[in-house]
Amino acid sequence: MTHVGLGREPLLALYNPGYVLREVERHLKRYRRHGRPFALLVVDIHNMAWVDGTFGQTAGNSALGDLADLIAASIREVDAWFLCTRDQFVIVMDETDGQAADTVAERLATEAENTRFILGPEGLALEMSFRTAACPDDAIEADALLRVAGFLSS
Repeated sequence: MTHVGLGREPLLALYNPGYVLREVERHLKRYRRHGRPFALLVVDIHNMAWVDGTFGQTAGNSALGDLADLIAASIREVDAWFLCTRDQFVIVMDETDGQAADTVAERLATEAENTRFILGPEGLALEMSFRTAACPDDAIEADALLRVAGFLSS
């Protein structure tokens, strides 16, 4: 059965935002049945609109691709990740607690800070923030977890 709004976004071929809630609900079912924790990591890019406006969308696409490569290299194959908007990624980390999610966020922040994305003559550091939420520590409901992680507004 096809679900409206579900599919892959064309730029990075990652699943789109329609899958985030579905993936979180799937992990919640596993938590309720088997007690397996999981965590969310939200990566917000604060200057993506500026990048697109200053260097053009093609350069912005290149920066997003480089960031996607960095994320892929920093997480496990079993983790699901999504490009939700042009300036936000969500990572659902299987069998991960809040402390481990914070460690991944710190590692990603350090890698991103040390990476210059190929924009303009000297490159550009994307300005990002990282937020985490863990089940069961922060919440055991999808909306609450996504809100704690900063994916949904209050």
